Amino acid sequence: MEFKEITPVRLYESAIEQIMDLVKRSELKPGDKLPPERELAEKLSISRGSLREAFRVLESKGLIKSKAGGGRYIREIRKNGYNNTENIILSLEKSSILELLEAREMLEVKIAVIAAQRATPEDMELIEKALNKVKEEEELKGDKKTESDTEFHLAIASASHNFVFTNIIRLHLDLLKGTREKTQQIPGRREERWREHQAILQAIKEHDTKKAGEAMLKHLRNVRKVLVKI
Repeated sequence: MEFKEITPVRLYESAIEQIMDLVKRSELKPGDKLPPERELAEKLSISRGSLREAFRVLESKGLIKSKAGGGRYIREIRKNGYNNTENIILSLEKSSILELLEAREMLEVKIAVIAAQRATPEDMELIEKALNKVKEEEELKGDKKTESDTEFHLAIASASHNFVFTNIIRLHLDLLKGTREKTQQIPGRREERWREHQAILQAIKEHDTKKAGEAMLKHLRNVRKVLVKI
């Protein structure tokens, strides 16, 4: 007989679950305003600190948004996003993911351009090492494949020699981790991604800023196309 360890549920996690349950049941809909913080904390019988932590998590996932002096709202679903009325949570998540990818297209293309300008031989060695690690772990199961892909993109950000870029890209990749794991399961996507990454690396090696930006943009737009199909 096998018993599983009981994992304690934190108060803010319970608050997240209740808010998301109201959204699933359409008692809260995109655009609706959440009750005031003090009132909601009392209804949930938790501290305002725990409630703020729940809000922080929900905002980081793009499920709610704050308006200065105007409270917090369930986010609207962008028009060109996924619109599944039977699973409003999925629609909200996909909508926020599309916005993250839009931001990545602006940031990472510029980062690739700067990396092509500034990358040292040591930087290029680290990028290539990360890419080779992705290839070596392609057949493995679990999170390592995503971690190796993360290392590749972080190595490029590091080659820009701007620590702000590195921190921003790390945050974006963390928020997109679940989605990236799903896209890797699509037949043929791994091989495409490998070729796209190789093109980015080659452009950086050649210090070709134009080619580096174009290769990164092509890669990120393909990621977007794949996401829409999920």
